[in-house]
Amino acid sequence: MDKRTTRLRRPPMARAARQVRMTSEGSKSTMGLGAMEREAHAWVRRLTSGDATVEDADTFQLWRRQSAAHAIAFANASKLWETVGNAGHNLRYDPASLGALLDGEARRVMTRRLVLRGGLATAAVAAGAVALRPPLELWPSWSELAADYRTGAGEQRKLALSDSVSINLDSRTSIALRPDHGDTSRIELITGQASIATTPQLSRPVTVIASSGQTVATQASFDVRYLGAEVRVTCLGGEVRVEHQGNARTVRERQQIAYDERRLSDIVAIDPAVEAAWQEGLLVFRYTPLPKVVEEVNRYRSGRIFIVNAELNAHLINGRFHIDRIDEILLQLEQAFGVKAKTLPGGIVLLS
Repeated sequence: MDKRTTRLRRPPMARAARQVRMTSEGSKSTMGLGAMEREAHAWVRRLTSGDATVEDADTFQLWRRQSAAHAIAFANASKLWETVGNAGHNLRYDPASLGALLDGEARRVMTRRLVLRGGLATAAVAAGAVALRPPLELWPSWSELAADYRTGAGEQRKLALSDSVSINLDSRTSIALRPDHGDTSRIELITGQASIATTPQLSRPVTVIASSGQTVATQASFDVRYLGAEVRVTCLGGEVRVEHQGNARTVRERQQIAYDERRLSDIVAIDPAVEAAWQEGLLVFRYTPLPKVVEEVNRYRSGRIFIVNAELNAHLINGRFHIDRIDEILLQLEQAFGVKAKTLPGGIVLLS
C-alpha cells in the first residue's frame, strides 16, 4: 500500500457548506451576530450573488432543515435582504463590499451597522443624510419613505388628485405632492412608474418632476417611468412637453422620449398596447431578452429571480402575463425552454 499522503476530496455538498461557513466567518458586516445568524446571512449572500448553483440550493435546504432556529435565522436574514436588496440589480449582499462606491457622508451612512430587532431590520442612519439617495437603491430613500403615496411589490393604486387629474401608480412607486409653482400643479415621481390623465376641464397645467427633468401637460394622458438612472416619458393621448436642463421637446400621442442626468434622447414611436399594458394588469413582452424580462418581473414580486445559467440570456420572450399571477411566467419558461426553476424561501428563485 502506498504510504504517501492521499488528499481526500470533500463531497460537493460539504464543499458548498464549508464555503458558506468561511464566508460567514469573514464578513465584517455580520460580526455582531451569532454563528447561526452569520451563516444565514452568508446563505443570503450566496443565493443572491448570481453565482449560486443547484448544488448550493440543495445544500442550503439541508442547512435550513436542521432546526426551527435555522429556518427562523434565514427568514430574518431574508427579511433584511428584502428591505435593503430589492433594487432590481444583481448586487452583492454584503453592505461592506459597497464601501468603495461611497465617500464622505455617504460612506458614514452606508457603513452603519444593520441591526435585527424582533425579526425586523432597521438601519441606523445619520440625521444629516436625510436628503441622501441610497447608493444603487439598496433600500428606500428618505424621500420614498416620506412620500405622500407609495405602493409595494405587486401593488397598483388609482388616485384622483382633483376633479381634473387622475393618476395610476404601478408596483414599487412613490410620489410626492409638491407646492404649486405659479399657475402649475406639481407632482414628483420619486421612483417607479405612474400614468397621469387630465380632463378638458383642467384649468392649469400639471407638471410631473422626475430626476433632472419634468413633464408638463394640459390635456393629455401620459406615462412617466423612473427606474435606476433613466426617466422614460410616454405620451398615450394628446401631447406633453418634456423639459430637461434647458432643452424642451414636444412628445405627441404614441411617442416616447427618455432622459438621464446628462442627456435627452430622440423621440421614438411606441406601441401603446405594450407600454400601457400594466394599467390593465398585464405585462406584454415582444422578442424581449430574458434578462430584461426577469428585471421587469422582479418589480412585481417579493423576493427575487436570478438567472444562474448564462446560456439562458439569449432566449427571447414573447407573451402576455397577468401581474396578479406573475409567477406563472416561471411555468411558461419551463415549458417553452426547459428552464429549471428552483424555488427557495424568501421568494428567491434560481433559473438554470
